Amino acid sequence: MKKILIALSALVALSLGAAAQVMTHQIKVPDIEGYLTLKGDMHTHTVFSDGNVWPTTRVDEAILDGLDFFVITDHLDGRHQKLANKGLFNCDRDESYRLAAAYAKSRDILVIHGGEITRGMPPGHFNVSFVDSDTKIGEEEDKFEDHFEGMVAGLKEARKQGAFMVWNHPHWSRQAPNGPVWYDEHSRILDMGLMHGLEVFNQFDGFSKEVFHWAMQKNLTIVSGTDAHKLMELWIDYGNGELRPCTLVFAKEKSEAGIREALDNHRTAVLAQHKVYGREEFLKPLLDAILQVKSVKNTDKKLTIVVHNCSCVPVILSKASGFEDLGYTRDIVIGADSDYTIEVTNAEYGTKFTKSSITFGYEVKNFFTDADVNLKYSFTAALK
Repeated sequence: MKKILIALSALVALSLGAAAQVMTHQIKVPDIEGYLTLKGDMHTHTVFSDGNVWPTTRVDEAILDGLDFFVITDHLDGRHQKLANKGLFNCDRDESYRLAAAYAKSRDILVIHGGEITRGMPPGHFNVSFVDSDTKIGEEEDKFEDHFEGMVAGLKEARKQGAFMVWNHPHWSRQAPNGPVWYDEHSRILDMGLMHGLEVFNQFDGFSKEVFHWAMQKNLTIVSGTDAHKLMELWIDYGNGELRPCTLVFAKEKSEAGIREALDNHRTAVLAQHKVYGREEFLKPLLDAILQVKSVKNTDKKLTIVVHNCSCVPVILSKASGFEDLGYTRDIVIGADSDYTIEVTNAEYGTKFTKSSITFGYEVKNFFTDADVNLKYSFTAALK
């Protein structure tokens, strides 16, 4: 009997361990002062266009990843009609959203109605979110063979429905084999008020610093999407610690209206591959929330600070210029959900501090405010 109990205990431990592993890819990012930090995926596909996942599965995946919302963006071109002609579906282009939204109602996650207008380059692919009818948008787009005219027709119908419109993956290698190009057609679309944001990270081709720079230059909202077509478990390498890329939205409330208001006011950042991209006005308070000072000890010769990282994102710091009078560790990594102790002395070790407070600074090597521009961050502590 004792051997059986030991064996059962071992099985329970293994089961609990497996359950814990399933949840290790939960995206954990704190709220910032004045706003909720909502995590979302702005670009997903299902079997109702060219994906191979049922809409309700996308809901379950998003919950496992710790998301607050995601957008169903099935293609609005003729793909759905071809599936219907084969007898695979007997429904319109909005059915994938309806199925996901109904399933999500009791699961504390928001599903946003969207679609992808898919054209050759230029202008490429655009996502439209917060729409009423994908069917109407697709029907308007279908009237034109010309890529630009078809895109404009679809976007104009989306605008009538109050859509938020994003140029997807401008750096996608299939349409930009030599890097992203801003064509005259994109300027015309922007001037017509038919472009609100840019997708700076896409799981197919990763991050584009050029596209990120365009967004900062042109005051466009930055977003990210998995662009997932297959099962997320096959798309994201969870086993090696990869996190699902997501858009961080700094919203006044967790609702579709709250998300939309934040997007309209550029209150977003992108989390992907353990890096964060965004405007300094949001990355600075985000890092304030992520790095919590647990304790401060000081003497007249040494300052010791214990910092806790309360997020799923490691914080990589490198000593900034301008602090040559102080001695402290030049390069550190504060791991996800981990503590790190920083000791600060005068550059001439063993001499006494002469100021009433100490400020020391870093460049945050995995937080970016523009192409190749790292966020600067500093700590300040009073001395006895």
